[in-house]
Amino acid sequence: MGFQDRRYDSGEGDSAFRRAMRRFFIGGDGFFSWSLPLFTVPRFVRGLDGIHVRVHILYILVAATELLGSLRQGAVAFQYVAPMMVTLFVLVLLHEFGHCLACRLVGGEADQILMWPLGGLAYCRPPQRWLPALITTIGGPAVNLLLIPILGGALLAAGAGWRHLFFNPLNPPGAMFVTEHWQMWLWAAYYMNYILLLFNVLVPMFPMDGGRILQELLWIRLGYKRSMEIAVTIGLVGAVALGLFGIVSSATRLVGVALFGGMTCYSERQRLRMLEDEPAWAFDTDKGYKGFGRETARRSAAERKAFKAAAKRQDEAQQAQSKIDRILDKIRDHGIASLSEREKTLLKDATERARGQG
Repeated sequence: MGFQDRRYDSGEGDSAFRRAMRRFFIGGDGFFSWSLPLFTVPRFVRGLDGIHVRVHILYILVAATELLGSLRQGAVAFQYVAPMMVTLFVLVLLHEFGHCLACRLVGGEADQILMWPLGGLAYCRPPQRWLPALITTIGGPAVNLLLIPILGGALLAAGAGWRHLFFNPLNPPGAMFVTEHWQMWLWAAYYMNYILLLFNVLVPMFPMDGGRILQELLWIRLGYKRSMEIAVTIGLVGAVALGLFGIVSSATRLVGVALFGGMTCYSERQRLRMLEDEPAWAFDTDKGYKGFGRETARRSAAERKAFKAAAKRQDEAQQAQSKIDRILDKIRDHGIASLSEREKTLLKDATERARGQG
């Protein structure tokens, strides 16, 4: 799914109970903060090292409910449902890792993934330009796209036909080639990955990948604010359509996704109303100032260059401060001994700079 930034609260004045709970829960107040740590990507995994993967409590409750429901239907149902839930979890997690890797490759920051009942949330902070943002968004669906030939080749080797690889997602072909449990798992893995790819890319609802891709492409010509206004408006319409489809088809999760998307689009629309109007070149478009109207064309090259240089310095300062904030949060939650050598160096440099400015 989409990605977003996050900030922790300070934790000052908390009771001993709440401080103890922070060892397990992030923050402790917001809905998305109630999660449990699953694992942290080790350092030897280049590009993804240090990313914390957490699972929302609601996800655990929903998964437990579905597993218990399958047990009531018998052991055969449980043997089918349990592997499918694990497979879906892995596919969504790989999708979110794709967002994180792409974000880091373009110079952004990505340090956390939250798994919750409606999918996954990768907390990414790409540079505030359309191209890095677009690459970060595409990184998720790119993973699902890469899995298509891998899982598809395995399906063909297992006895499936080409009609099992390319089909109408609303009317999938029957898996008549299945004779073993592993073949059923393979077919289900391919189908779920296929649906994840199409759903994320083709649904133009912010903050789904399709909605973000639309906004980032509009950003090239219209600037950040106007592109966001169009994207969230289309997203609200898409949320209503998806919600109605989910109700008609009795798909509870689709209704949940529609509600989440609709609320996100509404909150973004409110935020945009308070956002100061900026010319399109105020956010670097990676193609300079061309094509953005008469106001921009009248500006001198020196003014544009100076503005972009100032915007770049501000972006770098914000990224540096974001790193320091996360280091301080880590010290608060896990102690200074949990810092890596690189984090200690960054904190030391920041402290020296602050003293010099003082």
